[in-house]
Amino acid sequence: MLRVEGVSKSFATKNGHTHTLQDVNIEIADGEFISLVGPSGCGKSTLLNIIAGLEEPTSGQITKNGKKVTEAGPDRVVMFQEAALFPWLKVIENVEYGMKIAGLSKERRREKALHFLKMVHLTRFINCYPHELSGGMRQRVALARALAMDSDVLLMDEPFAALDSQTRNILHRELQQIWWQTRKTILFVTHNVEEAVLLADRVIVMAANPGRIKRVFNVRLARPRDIDNVDVAFVVSEIMADLKEEVEKVAKAEFDSDWSLEKNSFLPNPYSDLGNGI
Repeated sequence: MLRVEGVSKSFATKNGHTHTLQDVNIEIADGEFISLVGPSGCGKSTLLNIIAGLEEPTSGQITKNGKKVTEAGPDRVVMFQEAALFPWLKVIENVEYGMKIAGLSKERRREKALHFLKMVHLTRFINCYPHELSGGMRQRVALARALAMDSDVLLMDEPFAALDSQTRNILHRELQQIWWQTRKTILFVTHNVEEAVLLADRVIVMAANPGRIKRVFNVRLARPRDIDNVDVAFVVSEIMADLKEEVEKVAKAEFDSDWSLEKNSFLPNPYSDLGNGI
């Protein structure tokens, strides 16, 4: 349904060119939930923007149902880390906005907006303004707005990263349920491995400098998934072991030359030399 073929991306800099992505190949089936994880700077968000049609690859191409993607379109809706709601519009008006631009009738817009606001449990707040909502509620409005566009593909760029852990856990459960009901094709970018395993059918681990696919993990666990489940924890530990090397590479490049990874996973005892030298 969605195919990334040999996609590379480089940017001109003072020192030449920075290669953000290199020869990335992904096939995503209709209705599949994919998570992208990797260290900072590995090109996860850049790849998502290329799939969305917001950026052009230096080489390679994106095809959807056999057609080359050359620009942004309503068949690929993006949900960003910030809710990006219009502060002067009420909740229901924010959800209706994209449909209004698309030319849907007022009655149809209202019907669909109410349907998806009910799906994210916000029908009591349809006449509130964004500043009257919590951060988690604003993200649920943004999710309802994205779903209301009825796109084939939902592209989510760390949408829960700025939320507290309790709110994030609630949204994880809600997103699992919504995906099960709608069977949207979802590409979800995150730094959080637990989040990736909770949500996805496949977790794609990206290597850094330049960004490329290192390994793909198939998550064959029943839904709904819970962070306390021992099987979820096992898959998370497998992915973390694979990701650790890439995180170390980035840290060594960004920190001082004397930086090194502490091999002992236990913190030193702060009282071990208490009174020494007295």
